[in-house]
Amino acid sequence: MTDPRTLSRRIFLSLTGVAAAGALAACVLPETADSGDMGAMAEPVTLRYGRHDPASGVTTTLDAFHEEHPMITVEVEQIGEFHAKIPALAAAGNLPDVVRSWEAMALDLGRNNQFIDLQAHVDAQTDFDPDDFYPNWWNYPVVDGKRYGISDAAATHMTFYNRDLFDENGVDYPDPANFTWADYESMARAISDPDNRIWGSETIPVGWHMWSVKLTWQHGGSYYSDDYLSCTIGDAPAVEALQYWADLLLDGNVMPSPSQIIGIGGSGAAAELLGAGKIGMQRMGTWITGGLVAAPFKFNIAPEPMSTQQSTISHGAFNAIASTSEHKDAAWTWINANCSTQGIYNYCSEANFPGTRRSTNEIDPKPWVAPEVEYEVDWHTIPESLEYARILPGPANEGESLKLIGDALDLIYKGDAQAADILPEVADKVTKVISDI
Repeated sequence: MTDPRTLSRRIFLSLTGVAAAGALAACVLPETADSGDMGAMAEPVTLRYGRHDPASGVTTTLDAFHEEHPMITVEVEQIGEFHAKIPALAAAGNLPDVVRSWEAMALDLGRNNQFIDLQAHVDAQTDFDPDDFYPNWWNYPVVDGKRYGISDAAATHMTFYNRDLFDENGVDYPDPANFTWADYESMARAISDPDNRIWGSETIPVGWHMWSVKLTWQHGGSYYSDDYLSCTIGDAPAVEALQYWADLLLDGNVMPSPSQIIGIGGSGAAAELLGAGKIGMQRMGTWITGGLVAAPFKFNIAPEPMSTQQSTISHGAFNAIASTSEHKDAAWTWINANCSTQGIYNYCSEANFPGTRRSTNEIDPKPWVAPEVEYEVDWHTIPESLEYARILPGPANEGESLKLIGDALDLIYKGDAQAADILPEVADKVTKVISDI
């Protein structure tokens, strides 16, 4: 369950070299006045498009693009071990022309001038319509006024619940308009039967440290300040939130505790319990929809529960242009097509995600809806979550900061430490790490 999207800026700088970064900084402006008009190119261009996932969802877009722009060929490179290989390629000066970069990675590569500022391209592209994007996804990849990527799809964390278990225990379904932590806990307790390996809630994925950031958001806190220059995990909202969920985890009557998980086969058993119909609620990204279609129970979807405010995680990626690309105009032409209303829809339809453009989500059939499900599901809650979902934070030196936070969370979730006792000190250490830029 560990999310590998971590990249230490110190390590990255040591790989790439500050001098090289400075030399690349000049390569950030469009090469022509209209960066979207590539129809009159004199010479053919081949673009490398690097991404971490298969390109099946962009095949339709690629076919249409090659027909419209016969002088541009886009070759897709699916890059395994993405979190390690992308900085290695950057260090070697061999990044693909366009990179579908993970969230925090886009910010770090941008800060180091490995990605160009796209704002001038956006301004020159009269059909682009920035206002069509959800604000969180439009504003995230901007650092010091420079835009380092354009988003496409978004997968938010929702609450997936087993209707059959709710019905069997006479428990009311979550109210999509008002679903609180207290509701979640009471529903989970009413469903849980640990002796028969049934729990109302999934367990906390302890090794996936970014999963827990949403818990702090929902209680008015966060791991970091909005400008990423200080760590706020030691402040009261974050401390209270993390301790609340740690106590429920250790209780063993709401979700499987660490010892109970070991007793039933380890961390992978949580997913097996859900598929077997023995977990009442699962707070996870919408990518699990496909696995639930064939589940031996009826499921439904609600927002994540909230404490003082509604919030959740939104996963996705940003299409960026490498500073080393020799074909920046052609690269932008591809991004403009790939991140258009239809381009995003083509990808989302394969991935069962909503798009980060509102216009994409107005197209029928809705890409996040599983047509195989014949009973009623509150599908509308998925695109609605984009209005309040937040993107995973991207401070400088993220890998080092997340290691410090993760070590503390491990102790708290095991019951070996109290959040109030260790998180303020951790916050001070992390602040020094993320402000050392």
